[in-house]
Amino acid sequence: MGMISSAAPLALAALLACAPHNTRAAPAADPAGATAAAPPLRLAFPKAYNKLETWQLYGGFVRHLAQCTRLRIVNQDGRALDDGVDALDLLPEDRMLDLLKRGLLQLTQVSTGLVPAAMDTAQGVPFAVRGDAASGRFHGYRVNLIVRNDSAYKTPADLKGKRVAHTTAGSNSGNLAPRAYFPALGLVPETGYQVVFSQGHERSIIGTQYGFWEAAAVASDQFERMARKGQIRRSDFRVLWSSDTFPASAWVMSGKLPAETQAALRRCTASYRIPSPVSALLDGADRFVAIDPVTAYAPVRFVAGRSGAPRP
Repeated sequence: MGMISSAAPLALAALLACAPHNTRAAPAADPAGATAAAPPLRLAFPKAYNKLETWQLYGGFVRHLAQCTRLRIVNQDGRALDDGVDALDLLPEDRMLDLLKRGLLQLTQVSTGLVPAAMDTAQGVPFAVRGDAASGRFHGYRVNLIVRNDSAYKTPADLKGKRVAHTTAGSNSGNLAPRAYFPALGLVPETGYQVVFSQGHERSIIGTQYGFWEAAAVASDQFERMARKGQIRRSDFRVLWSSDTFPASAWVMSGKLPAETQAALRRCTASYRIPSPVSALLDGADRFVAIDPVTAYAPVRFVAGRSGAPRP
């Protein structure tokens, strides 16, 4: 999400060296090995980042999948993603779920809070989350309740009657988890404090910094990423409360895909290694780790059951 900062040029240069994004290779020299005759796989991303940053983070993975699976990876208009940045589809979460349900989207990245909905209502199959070899585990995040460091708020209860930013209705970290956990902290959404939907974690963080609201519920990984990129300073904020750990966003494929295609996506995703410059922007993740969605997202289902928020 958000803009590329001055901390990102190294990662961008590394990707551009191996994956040009403004030109499309001729079919005979296509490094992905996919031709116009290859079966298409429709891919879209959520609006977590802008197009340039999405390609910076995942362009290498997209090209690896095309080469490894021998599929022609395309957007909703059928345009091959080896065209790069301009060909990317960044879609609202509800539209992604609808397309997945209708079989018009075969691969996407789904935010944590929507993974159960993708499974239950859209025949989505979560199969991988970013992780690292050192731990052998997938990465996750905590929900942080943040305020400005120079504010008078020391405990969650101090925010009674104040404005607290949530992100979007379907976000686990930005809305569902706060609704599940905050009442036990003395903060009841809507009645105990005013909920303001910011439409994104970066907006929640920046809005807190500039006083548009007194506090915000945000994902810890998003906060740390902004700090590493120099967009914010950790010292400008105070964390009043943190949750248990949730898994990060998942790669989700359509359950309508042929079994051999599903197997190829699993195999090729597992074989991809995230380049070091990109790893630095993804909390040290160096690969995508296979998951058991039933156990991995059980905490998310718990939050959804406690939050009282409608499922998308």
